[in-house]
Amino acid sequence: MAALSPAQHDALLAAPAGIPPTGKASNITDPPNMQRGGRAIVLLLVIAASLCFAVRVFSKVFLIRNIKLSDYLMIVAWALLMGYIAPAWLVNNVAAGVDQWNITFSDFIGLLYYLHIGSIMYGICILFIKLSILLQLLEIFGRGKDFFFWFCHVTIWGNLLFYLIYTFVQIFACHPLSKSWDFLTTGSCLNIRLLNVIAGTLNALSDVIILILPQLRIWRLQMTVRRKIAISTVFLFGVLACVSGIARLVYTGLMFESPKPFKPTPNYSYFSYMAGLWTVPELAMGIIAGCLPSCPKFFQALLQTAVISKWSSYVQNSMSGLFRQARRSSDSSRIVESEAQCTKSDGLRKPPDQYPLTSFASVRSDTVYLTAGSRLSTSS
Repeated sequence: MAALSPAQHDALLAAPAGIPPTGKASNITDPPNMQRGGRAIVLLLVIAASLCFAVRVFSKVFLIRNIKLSDYLMIVAWALLMGYIAPAWLVNNVAAGVDQWNITFSDFIGLLYYLHIGSIMYGICILFIKLSILLQLLEIFGRGKDFFFWFCHVTIWGNLLFYLIYTFVQIFACHPLSKSWDFLTTGSCLNIRLLNVIAGTLNALSDVIILILPQLRIWRLQMTVRRKIAISTVFLFGVLACVSGIARLVYTGLMFESPKPFKPTPNYSYFSYMAGLWTVPELAMGIIAGCLPSCPKFFQALLQTAVISKWSSYVQNSMSGLFRQARRSSDSSRIVESEAQCTKSDGLRKPPDQYPLTSFASVRSDTVYLTAGSRLSTSS
C-alpha cells in the first residue's frame, strides 16, 4: 500500500469496499441504510435511561437522603453513556447498516474508526454499570458474609479485571494505533475479531449471573408470593440487557463469515454496525435496570404531593358528580315513565272525571302520584 501513488491512493479510497454477491451491483451513491432507525434507537433509549437515572438521583438525594458508592458509580456510568452517544450517532452518518459492497473504502475506514472509539468507551461504561448494580445488590440483600456476599465480590473483581484487560487490548491491539481502523497503514494487529468474540461471550455470561443473583435472595424472603413476584419483576428487567448482549455476540460471530463463490466479500460493515448498534440497548437497559429499584419510592412520594393529591381529588369529585347526575336523570326518567303508565291504565279502566276541579279529583291525582312513588321505591 505504501507504494501507491497519491492518485492511486485516492482512487482506491473512492472505490467500493467489497465485491457484490452474484446478481447484485454496487451502489455507493445512495445505498439502502438504517440511518433513521439507528438514530431513533439511540435517541429513545438514551432518553429512557436518562429519565430513570434522574429518578434514582432525585430519590437518593431528596427522599432517602443517603448516597452510597453504587450511586456514584451509576453517575459515572451515565456520564460515559452520554459520551458514548457521539460515536454511536456519528457512525450513522458514515455507514448505517450499509453492505460492504455499497460503501467506499473511505467510508469503511471512517466506520472502523468510530467503532474502535465506541468499543473502548463501551468497555469502560459497561464496567461501571455492572459494578454499580452488584454493589447495589450487596446494599439491598447483603446480610452477612454468606455465599451471596462472596459470590457478588467474586463477580465484582472478575468484571473489574476482565474489562480493564479488554479495554487495554482494544486500545493497543495494533501497532501503530491507527492500524486498528486504517487498513492502508503499514503495521500489525492482534486478532481483534477473535478478541471481540471471547469478550462478548464473557460479557453475556456475566450479564446472566447478575440477572440470577437477586432472584436467589428474593425467593427466600419471608413474604407473600405476590410480593415476591413484584420485587422479582423489578430486577428481571435486566433480561433485556442480557438479550442485547447475546444479540451483539451473534453479530460479532457473523463477522467471521468466510468468503463464498457467490459472495466473495464478507459483509463486515453490516455485521460490525449491527454488533455496535446492540451495545446501545445493552448499556441503556443496564442503567434502567440499576435505577428501577429506586422508582417505587419516587412514585410513592409523587402521589403524596399537594398537586397530585389535589388533582386526584378533583378527578374523583368530578366523576362522583357525573355519576350522581346520571343517577338523578335515570330516576327522573323512571318517575315520568311510571306516571305515564299509571295515567294510561287509569284511562283504560275508568271514565273521565266529571268534576275535575273538586277535591275528589285532587285526591285521585295524589293517589296516582303516591302510587307511582311507591312503585318507584319498590323497584329501586
